[in-house]
Amino acid sequence: MDVHEIISQLPADMLTNLAVETKVNYYAKKLQGEVVFKLLLHCILSFKDNSLRTMESAYESIGFSILNSTVNRKICFSSISERLSTIKVSYFEKLYQNCLAIYGEKIGEKTTTFIRFDSTIVALSTQLLKIGYQLKGADAEQVRQLKFTIGFSELPTVVNFYQEQKYNSENTALKETILAHQPAWSNPIRIFDRGITARKTYDKFTEQQIPFISRIIVNSKHQIHTANRIKQPITTDTLTITEDSWIFLFAMGSIRAKYPLRCIRATMISTEEEIAFITNIKDFSAEEISILYKRRWDIEVFFKFLKQELNFSHLINRSENGIKVMLYATLIASILLLVYKKTNALKGYKIMKQRFVQEIEKSLVKDFVIMCGGNPDLVDKFLQKPPT
Repeated sequence: MDVHEIISQLPADMLTNLAVETKVNYYAKKLQGEVVFKLLLHCILSFKDNSLRTMESAYESIGFSILNSTVNRKICFSSISERLSTIKVSYFEKLYQNCLAIYGEKIGEKTTTFIRFDSTIVALSTQLLKIGYQLKGADAEQVRQLKFTIGFSELPTVVNFYQEQKYNSENTALKETILAHQPAWSNPIRIFDRGITARKTYDKFTEQQIPFISRIIVNSKHQIHTANRIKQPITTDTLTITEDSWIFLFAMGSIRAKYPLRCIRATMISTEEEIAFITNIKDFSAEEISILYKRRWDIEVFFKFLKQELNFSHLINRSENGIKVMLYATLIASILLLVYKKTNALKGYKIMKQRFVQEIEKSLVKDFVIMCGGNPDLVDKFLQKPPT
């Protein structure tokens, strides 16, 4: 599926209808919701080091004039910044939700059996960022942090933005995000790292029949409920699995958890380090549990992609409103790229993004040729012609 086919999946009147629904264009003459969205998407995809001045320049370009379908007018970068600070976030949030529904259906989102959860941090000097929480310590007090907690299956299907101090702990941020998530398909397995350690949270997941896989500290205090079911060690590509037991974990103060959990112990072949998986899933083998947890790494790769290729860690607007707008716009860009990646069976992110942008540029050239009364089919012939 090429870029034109992917973008054409979005209904032609969606942006207009959402603008009416969210009232995003009240009091806006030039930078209306649809224009801001297209400008953000254009710049996020086209420029690795996006900035307000880049957006100002892009707004006046021929390429964006074609995307925008309006008479091009000059605009100042400060006007873009001011608009990002005040524009209705709900417009971009609903765009994101619509994209999830449309593209999730196209790439089989509802057939996935697990979803990974994790958080990424964006930090800036307190002189630049006025929202967010601070850590303790002399140096840490000079920095403010924002946390973005995401659930990632085939697409980034869940996102929460946290700036309060209590969300510094993953016991709060990850727990809240997982409990609040209502999957659009049958109960997927939630996979997360060792950020959640609270035994009460494990109990709550079990009570609410939320299947999960995580890891715990190897020497965590526990009581055996059902002894080891592995008679002979199981060897995988990376692990030697030695134990599969049901245990009761203990919290601080020797308080025993309410429900037993399955603990799978293994040794990493490469380093001989002992590790322990924890889960409330009964029906999967110990090897299957370890393989599923290994897929958690996909969300780490996705975070790296957001920050390095889509420039998400660079906050071009530092207001809470502007940060949320950029969050949703960046996630929409990532959805388009992920769909392009999957439908074309591409590997990696960097080259895939370059190919995506090249196809957009070719499409814009064709539009420009049509506007000038030419034959767009000649563009393909010209591009396929070997250099002389």
